[in-house]
Amino acid sequence: MRITILILIFSVGILLLFFKEDNTIAPLNVENIQKKVEVKNFQRSEFSKIIKLRGFSEASRIVILKSQVDGRISTKQFKKGNFYKAGTQLLLIDPEDKIAKVKEMEALLNQRKKEYEVSESLFKKGFRSEVKLSQSRTNFENALALFEKSQVALNNTKVTMPFDSAIEESYVELGDYLKKGDSIAKVVDLSPLFIETSANEKQIKDILVNQKAKVNIVGKEITGLVNYISKTSDPNTRNFKIQVKIENDDYKILSGLSSEIEIQGPKQNAYFVPSSLVTLNNIGKIGIKIIENQIVKFIPIEILSDTGNGYWIDSKELSANNYISIITQGQDFTIDGEKVTVIKNND
Repeated sequence: MRITILILIFSVGILLLFFKEDNTIAPLNVENIQKKVEVKNFQRSEFSKIIKLRGFSEASRIVILKSQVDGRISTKQFKKGNFYKAGTQLLLIDPEDKIAKVKEMEALLNQRKKEYEVSESLFKKGFRSEVKLSQSRTNFENALALFEKSQVALNNTKVTMPFDSAIEESYVELGDYLKKGDSIAKVVDLSPLFIETSANEKQIKDILVNQKAKVNIVGKEITGLVNYISKTSDPNTRNFKIQVKIENDDYKILSGLSSEIEIQGPKQNAYFVPSSLVTLNNIGKIGIKIIENQIVKFIPIEILSDTGNGYWIDSKELSANNYISIITQGQDFTIDGEKVTVIKNND
C-alpha cells in the first residue's frame, strides 16, 4: 500500500516538473516579424489620351435636281446608280418653243436698239426731247432683259450634273412632261465623305476643328480632319455633334456605314502600370499601394485610359513625383501605414 502511494506521489511530481519547464519557453514576438513585399519603380512619362467615338458615314452632298422649265423630255442620257462627271448632260427637255422665243426676243431687241440709236441721234441734233430719249433707252433695256431671259430658258432645257456624283434615284422617263419645279433625279456626292458622331461634355473639351482623326471603316484605316463641332448639345443626350471629313476618291466607301473614330487628346504626364497593380481600399476607393520609407501607403488614382495591356493613371498626390515605387508582389497582404521589408524588382 505504501509502495503504491509513493509511486503516485513520484508520478505527480514528474508531471509538475514537466509543465513547469514547458512554461519557461519564451513566447514568440510576432510584432518583430515584418512582411516582405516586392516593389518596382514606374517612371512618369508623356501620354496622350485617345478619345474613342462611334459613328456612321454620310454623303457630303445630296441634291434633288429639278426642272427649271416646262416641257416634254426628248432625250434621257442617265441611269440610276451610274457615276457622272460635273457638266455631263443628263437629259434634254424639248427646246422647240424656247428656240422660237429666243428668235422673237432677238428681233424685238434689234428693233428697240435701232429705235434707241435714232432717238439718241435726234436728241444730239436737238430734235428729240430728253424724256423721249429716256423712254427709248428703257424700251431697249427691257428688250435686252427679255432676250437674256429667253436664252436662260433655252439653256435650262439641258439638265447637267452639277458636280462629280452618282445618280441615287431617277424620277422621270423619256417622254414625260415636266413642269417647272418637278423632280428629275437625286444625286449623291461621296467624295469627300463625312463621318457623323457625337461626344459628351468631358470629351468635347479635348476636340478641336481641323484636328486629325483616325477613322476605321470597312476594314480600312483612314486619316481625316474634324471639320465641324456643334455649338449646342442635343437636349436629350447632352452630346455634341461632330463631323469628320475623309477622302473617298475611289467612291468605294458608301454612305451609312458604321465606323470607329479615334482622336488624340492633349499631351500630359502620367504613369503606365499593369492593371493587376490597381486595387481597392477598405472603403472602396480605387488606387495603388506604394512604398515610402518602407511604409505602405495607399494612393487614390484616376484611370486616364485603358489600353488593354494596362492603365495610364495619375493622382494629385503624385503630381510632383518623377517616379513611384509600387508594390508588385504582396500588396493584398498589407495595409495602409504598415512597415514592411522591401525587395526591389529591377526587371
